[in-house]
Amino acid sequence: MRTKWLRTLTIVAVAGAMMIGAGARLGIAAEAQPSAAGAAAEGGTVNFTLVSVLIDDVKFWLPSTIVVNQGDRVKLTLKNQVPGADVTHGFTIPGYNIAEVITRGQPKTITFVADKAGVFPYYCQLHPAHVGGQLIVRGKQ
Repeated sequence: MRTKWLRTLTIVAVAGAMMIGAGARLGIAAEAQPSAAGAAAEGGTVNFTLVSVLIDDVKFWLPSTIVVNQGDRVKLTLKNQVPGADVTHGFTIPGYNIAEVITRGQPKTITFVADKAGVFPYYCQLHPAHVGGQLIVRGKQ
């Protein structure tokens, strides 16, 4: 069991590095910056694209960490690219009362203000065994 966990963790690390490095070229997580900090668009909105994928029979949300500043307006474009019979995948950030269901082939966009500093996990509320990530909101300086 421990070996499988370590193998999965290694796959996540490698996949994350590949997604960040090749994201723009592949069109996956294309709006995420290599540092996992969002790019501010006009109007002060920070944009990210998060993609649910299947790697070695494990489902992930990538990128697995996004970073914003407290007070930023955050726009997340969520894409479900997990193959299989189940066409829906969940996305939730409980600390921000966000809970969405994303259907494969139908991206969903959500926008919110990151008004609380801290680390907020995100994951699939439909399939708790899937690997999620974290939203890091840096406090005001």
